[in-house]
Formats: sequence, C-alpha cells, structure tokens
Amino acid sequence: MKQSVNQTFSCRLRQARKMKGISLDLLAGQITPPISKQAISKYEQGKMLPDSKVLLSIAHILGLKVDFFFRPYTVVVDNVDFRKKAKCSKKKTDSIRERVHEELERYLEVEQLSSSDQTFDIKRRKIESLEGARHFASAIRTKFQLGMDGISNVIEVLEDFGIKVIEVEEDNDFDGLSGFANRHIPVIVVNAKFSSEHKRFTALHELGHLVMDIPDHIEHREAESLCHAFANELLLPFSVIKSKIGEKRQDISLAELIDIQKQFGISIDAIMYVLRQHEVITESRYKTFNIKKNTNRTFKENVQRSRIQEEHSGRFSRMVYRALADELISVSKAANLLNTSVDKVKVQLQLV
Repeated sequence: MKQSVNQTFSCRLRQARKMKGISLDLLAGQITPPISKQAISKYEQGKMLPDSKVLLSIAHILGLKVDFFFRPYTVVVDNVDFRKKAKCSKKKTDSIRERVHEELERYLEVEQLSSSDQTFDIKRRKIESLEGARHFASAIRTKFQLGMDGISNVIEVLEDFGIKVIEVEEDNDFDGLSGFANRHIPVIVVNAKFSSEHKRFTALHELGHLVMDIPDHIEHREAESLCHAFANELLLPFSVIKSKIGEKRQDISLAELIDIQKQFGISIDAIMYVLRQHEVITESRYKTFNIKKNTNRTFKENVQRSRIQEEHSGRFSRMVYRALADELISVSKAANLLNTSVDKVKVQLQLV
C-alpha cells in the first residue's frame, strides 16, 4: 500500500530521531524557530507536516538531507533483531538498529534493481567446545573456498555469501552486533572506527554468533570464547601458524608476529591468544607478554599498530553503478542511494 506524504515523513522522522539517539524533548529544544514537543509528536504520528523553516532545522539537527524525510519506502524491512549485548545500552542498540534499518533498506532495493541478491545457506551447527568451534570454522573455510591463505577482504567474502555487513561509527565500547532482518536476512554490524584487523576479527566473531547454535546453559564468557576460537581459526588456521611458529616456543620475536599479521590480517594480540590456547606458549609466557605490553608504551604501540590496508565493502557501490550503467536508475536516484551528490556520481560513473 502506497504511503501518503504525511505517513512517509512521520516514519522517516521517527527513524532519523532514533538513529541520532535523541528524545522528542531534546529535538524540540534545538529547533529554530522553537516548537513544542507536542508538535514533534504530531509530526511523528502523521497528523501534520512542518513548515519549510522547521523542516530545514530538523534536517540540520539530525544531519540529513531534506530529501531523506520524503523518500518512499520501496523495500520493507520489518524488523532487525539483534542478539543481546551486555555492554550495549538499549538507547545505543536502538540507535544502531535504526541506522542499520536505513542502510539495509537501500541495500536491498539496489539488490532488487540489479538482480544481484545472494542467498544465505549456511546451516547452524550445535557447538559446545572450542574444538567444535574450530572444526566448524574449517568447514566454513572450505565452503568459502579460502584454502589455507589469508582472507584478502573479510567483508566482501561474507557479502558474497548473502550476509549484509553494515559499518557504523560508534564509541570504542561498541565493537559489533549480529542478527537477522525480516527473520531470514543475516546482518553483521561492525564499528567503522576500528582498525582493519579489529573489524575483520569482529565480523567473523559475529558470524560465529549467527551460525553456531550455542546451548543456553553455556555462560556468556564461554560463549564469547567459542566465537573467538571460531574467528581466529577462520583468519589463521592453527595448522598454518604451527608451520610458521612451531609446536612449542619459549621466546618469539616481534618480527615473526608482524610478518604473520601482514599475511593474514590478524592482530598480534589475537595471534598470541591463539598460541596460548594451543599451548604453543605457556600461560606464564602469555602473562609476561601482556605485562610488557601494559608497562612499555613503545612495545604496546608496536603490538597494537595496524599494518594492513583499510578494509571496506565495495559491493553496494558496485551494484548502484551497475544499475546506473544499465539505465535501471537515474543519476539522481544513484546519488540518493549512495548518500552523495549528483556531481560526484557523474564523476565516478565514466562509462567505458
């Protein structure tokens, strides 16, 4: 059923306000010229529309173009259900959910237009042990046809198998979330501010939450350890690290770890975690490493430095330009989908 202008505006305003994470009172208090909370409530109920001055003020406060508030809903995203995350407040989770909702809406619309939709067909497997998590990760590596090499672009690989990966800019206390939209579309959210190594690990950790059926009796910390093991095995199979480091080591040079970091896009912290779990190094040696990292600033900076290229998905942008090249959408529609200007789209298009 086609929405009226009032209905579209009311839904978009509510979505934009929640994306920003602000209340009706706060929004009303920042608008110029001043209006009441009740007026904002009426806008969100579809009972009235703001005049042009108020509309421009709302768009400025919420950091969006005016066009956003009147963009019709062409694809339905009924719900985005995330797993519960202890560190994430309800307000923050709601804000992230609305941002993901808006990104997904554009993403699914472009998939339909370009006939590029992918099917997610990884069956969940009951996992109760670290060994089980690693074996499942090996099976996923085989399914993804990754061999034993490093994964060049984790986000692209996940999207090729039907998983929607959304990047949001958040505080450092947020790393990632995962869940399903419309009950069947898998979604992984990662913090865009993090290093590529951190984002890669987080995306695969969240994949673990999507595909591993971890029984309810397993405590949160243990469940997180299972997802850590799953992500580490996907990034750097233990058979590979054993061939490079050896089965037992007392001392390991930073140069060795940096070389592996560059090859496999995995942080030095994660490599050391794997070595401890597989008892290549002792618990005592692992503690010594962490003590040195926390007391020696230069060493800590060397350990935590990102050494791989920034990683993002190019799939959404490619689909938009494909639809534009095939004359399925206009330049203005492409600009709207990409949240950019018409001029920038024209520059980037350059048909060959």
